[in-house]
Amino acid sequence: MKKQILAVLLALLLLLPLHTACAVQNQALEGLEILRRGFVGVGDFTAEIVQQKELSLMRQKLVSRGVVRFKKPGLFYMELYPPYASGLLLQDNLLSYVLTDEGVREKVVLPPEESLGRWFAYLERPVTAFPEGVELSAERQGESWTLHIVPRSKGGVRAFHIYFMADGRLQRLIIEERNGDRTTLKFSRVRKNVGLTARDFTLD
Repeated sequence: MKKQILAVLLALLLLLPLHTACAVQNQALEGLEILRRGFVGVGDFTAEIVQQKELSLMRQKLVSRGVVRFKKPGLFYMELYPPYASGLLLQDNLLSYVLTDEGVREKVVLPPEESLGRWFAYLERPVTAFPEGVELSAERQGESWTLHIVPRSKGGVRAFHIYFMADGRLQRLIIEERNGDRTTLKFSRVRKNVGLTARDFTLD
């Protein structure tokens, strides 16, 4: 759960340091900027999700519903409903998560460079550089975009695939792990600037 949602955060918020890109604007850089512009002017965000988890050691697919929310400058929340109930709250760089069925409740302090405030600041600036330590490619079909992010490191995630529209609306996120597991998140009822408060970011 913890590893999976940290991967979601990485993909949704583009939690990657940048280095100078070449002068030629390619399709991947254009897609990254379109995705970034979807966050411009957004103070808070909420969406319903359907998660499909395919485990390499199992033939069945684990499907659950839930919700994601964020609020500037530094709140992120994700909850999955039963039968796989769990929750995660990131308050700047303090990560709290609950695995309901296992009776687990833990907190982890992330490094300052991984704080939400820092990465939301990145999203406020136009993209003029490629993420460092990853390979990027993009595809476009009409108004639909797919951004493929492949980390060069040998961590647990092999690739991210982010599907979004030309106006920046997120539709789907696929996370491929090196152990063969695959997680798909589908977004619906995406709403921005709905006036979320601190009460919307609490773990039961």
